[in-house]
Amino acid sequence: MELVLRLHKHNFLIIAVAAFSAFILVFKLQGTPAIQYFVLALLICFYLAWAIIYHFFDKSLKLEIMIEYILTALLALVILYGVLL
Repeated sequence: MELVLRLHKHNFLIIAVAAFSAFILVFKLQGTPAIQYFVLALLICFYLAWAIIYHFFDKSLKLEIMIEYILTALLALVILYGVLL
């Protein structure tokens, strides 16, 4: 619990490192769009999970915020599916 509270302070850095790592993997896996899609889908799931954690500890977790994050994640998945597969 204390670790999560400390990580909460470095929100942007954590998301940036995860995104950078995923994009490096995507570029290394050129020619395998299904695996690229899977890596980016995992990044989107991480983004969604981190949003829930962030807003929970920020005490701003509301249904409207979660719907926005879920719809954004679904939109990203649909767009990536159209581009990669």
